[in-house]
Amino acid sequence: MRVGDRFEVRPARPDDTEEIARIHVEAWRDAYAALLPADYLARLNPKIEAARWSRTSRVESTLVADAQGEVAGYAIIGSARGRRGPGCGEVYALYVETDWREQGVGRALIEAAFDAFRRRGMTEAVIWCLEGNFAARGFYERCGGRRLSESRLEDVAGMPLPTLGYHWTLAR
Repeated sequence: MRVGDRFEVRPARPDDTEEIARIHVEAWRDAYAALLPADYLARLNPKIEAARWSRTSRVESTLVADAQGEVAGYAIIGSARGRRGPGCGEVYALYVETDWREQGVGRALIEAAFDAFRRRGMTEAVIWCLEGNFAARGFYERCGGRRLSESRLEDVAGMPLPTLGYHWTLAR
């Protein structure tokens, strides 16, 4: 999916893993600085993350925003976890490089994820985020997400943290 002249959204390739891992570490250190222990965030290592990505099938379910050969953001997508059913897709992660925020990258990634779900016959989508991640919550609300009534605890860095869900009905 081409988004103007600045970037396009495409499926990730194996050679994107280093940039995805770098964005992952940068985004976690920024978004979760007030939520997770500083020593945990300091130990995050892009090389370790890239190796972990290479060993998993995540590349197959990842979309990237490609800005003239450089990854500006990514979204990991798949079937929804939990009780939502086979007609629901989930965006497991969505992160944008700091320099590319507020430039339409996140919105383009979320729309591309929803398009992928529609092609798979899914009629709903969900995203979960940490309750204290107010930037993400505001973004999902601006993108039309409706907050789910249920919440859950996720183990992050060995700590149970409250997580909120956002829901979209996908029009055909």
